Amino acid sequence: MRALPQLGFVEAIKLASSRILDFKGRSRRSEFWWWIPIILIANWVLSSLTSNLLVNGIISTITMFFGLSATARRLQDADKSAWWVYISYALGIVNTVMTATSSSINKLMEEASSGSFDPDTIMKIWGHNAGEMLFYTIVSFLFVIFALIVFIMCLKDSEPQTTEHGDSPKYVDE
Repeated sequence: MRALPQLGFVEAIKLASSRILDFKGRSRRSEFWWWIPIILIANWVLSSLTSNLLVNGIISTITMFFGLSATARRLQDADKSAWWVYISYALGIVNTVMTATSSSINKLMEEASSGSFDPDTIMKIWGHNAGEMLFYTIVSFLFVIFALIVFIMCLKDSEPQTTEHGDSPKYVDE
């Protein structure tokens, strides 16, 4: 078996963008790692157009969806389950919705960004909404853990052999 050369920027972007809704098969690291910065930059640019948290949450959810299929294929190429990224994405959506819609979380964010960190105010907010705040903390923690696991798995090289997800896009028989 021999490895094909790494995909260039333009080739990787063309390939990834042509497969936005393709959750089956496999994607090489170069396709994934050229595509994801494009998605993140698009998300940043679009989100910077508004200061409304709900609108930003919707924009982020939509733009990050365009990276979901590439991430699923990347995991499958490394012979990992795409469910890791699906769970991470779902946790991210719950986290985003809670951030955008929770008055308690918004009060905490305002307090943190005001520059005057008042522990009494923070404890008061937590005390009045302990269940909601605990749920938000747990979801946020799980989201970070799952996202980190997905990130690490995306670093793994392609499996050279054919897997249940198809032939290797990187390795070819000589």
